[in-house]
Amino acid sequence: MLSPEQEIVKFSEVVLAQGAVETWLTNIENMMRKTLYDNTKGSLEEYPKDASNRSEWYFLRPAMCILTID
Repeated sequence: MLSPEQEIVKFSEVVLAQGAVETWLTNIENMMRKTLYDNTKGSLEEYPKDASNRSEWYFLRPAMCILTID
């Protein structure tokens, strides 16, 4: 996925664009959700125990996921 701010988020798994367009577009949409869920979950697991030391953590995951957890 590529945001308007040029932030790149790689899908958690490969999605093939083949077959009926309705099917693979739905698969892409589902993978977008799964990828953001996985990244948000990872952000929560990586949240620093010392909340004052978050400067490196901010850039480990996509911004939307970091903002959700923070």
